[in-house]
Amino acid sequence: MKIKYLKIVGLILTVMVLLIACSSHSSGKENGDNKSVELTFMYWGSNDEKQAVQQMLDSFNKSHPDIKVVGQHVTGDYNTKINTLMASNELPDVAYLSASLARKWAKEGKVMDLTEYETAYPELASRVPQSYLYYEPGKHIGNTTAAEIIMMFYNKALFEEAAVELPPSEAEKGWTWDEFVEVAKKLTKDSNGKSPDQPGFNPKNIVQYGVSIPTNFNGWLPIVQSNGGDLTNEDGTELTLNTPEAKEALEKIHDLIYKHHVAPTPVQMENMPATSVSLQTKKVAMAIDGQWALLDIAASGIDLGTAVLPYFKEPTTIFLAGASVIFSSTEYPEEALEFYLYHNDPEQVDLFEKGLWMPIQEEYYTDEEKIASWTDNDVHPEDYKEAAIDYLVNHSVSAPEHTIVNWDEVNTALEQALDQYWTNAKSLDEVLSEAEAAVNPVLDGKFPTE
Repeated sequence: MKIKYLKIVGLILTVMVLLIACSSHSSGKENGDNKSVELTFMYWGSNDEKQAVQQMLDSFNKSHPDIKVVGQHVTGDYNTKINTLMASNELPDVAYLSASLARKWAKEGKVMDLTEYETAYPELASRVPQSYLYYEPGKHIGNTTAAEIIMMFYNKALFEEAAVELPPSEAEKGWTWDEFVEVAKKLTKDSNGKSPDQPGFNPKNIVQYGVSIPTNFNGWLPIVQSNGGDLTNEDGTELTLNTPEAKEALEKIHDLIYKHHVAPTPVQMENMPATSVSLQTKKVAMAIDGQWALLDIAASGIDLGTAVLPYFKEPTTIFLAGASVIFSSTEYPEEALEFYLYHNDPEQVDLFEKGLWMPIQEEYYTDEEKIASWTDNDVHPEDYKEAAIDYLVNHSVSAPEHTIVNWDEVNTALEQALDQYWTNAKSLDEVLSEAEAAVNPVLDGKFPTE
């Protein structure tokens, strides 16, 4: 009888232990502790971005007492850090990631497929089309963290001094390339105040350039595409910069530096301050840069204007941004998704109002009240809506980092070749021949766009 009693008691205790364990595992919460589900969020960015992200984390944790998210801000080589964590199986739950690496890891099953959550979370299906990161047809891992485009910034005071009409903010009224060059000449000055179109101009002693333009793909690709050219063929297996359309655009950008003397050389660019300081100190009158530069430019206090890029045949800019992903290794996918949807909500993060980011939610481009919520402030100039919002919606093309498989390897090989052209060390034909030999072997197609 005693043995039977002990067996019954033992069975009851075992069941109780199992029930408690199952309850704890299924909810991820401990009795009396509403913050037992802990997530880690790894991200990059400046101190301003770090402060804004931390405010967002504090707000999320306060409004979600059952979830605690701990931020991990990385200031060094982010890719090296995340690859090290991948190798040691110590990945965060949610993180920033380059768009190229995000899709690579998605195909390997290391990043969560969010397509299946669209029914339960409708907000996943109402975002800017270019922001989706598809890794297989019909399957995506979510979106870019924000939206960004390449555009033009300018110092209005320098235009007034030169008595030159301000750049167009509407794409349909954008400057032709020749119009752009003529304006850039008028805004370029040597130490004696002479412009390139005036006798006695000294190209070796320029104190103010008409424009600065990056010599990486951010600067030249939208110009190439505006002329009907492109980086690769349609299936992403062959470099196509050797076409007449692409070559013409590349040559015209090269002429800005070495023929017209209205833009600094790559070496000079390296020694110049950031765009915000260059515009503020009148080292340049116009600057082609990413929309994200608005954060620092607005803080410089100049009378700022924004404009669309000059073009050849069709107004064109590129859409580009880093990704935010949920790793498949997370123990709490639904809680991670809840945070994922929160972390770049314009109502929760002030980086949209401050000028670093543009939203990925479609309503912030179509609803006038929503548009005003992030642009009606001292940071965004009056012409910003046309120069950035309308430009993104109607004239942006996804950047190659969002479309080209193996983009990191492709870009490294491409830049090594093209740098010789931008530094005037080799002719364009020589450089493109070398680029084809280096790039074509690593081109491996394109990712789907839907």
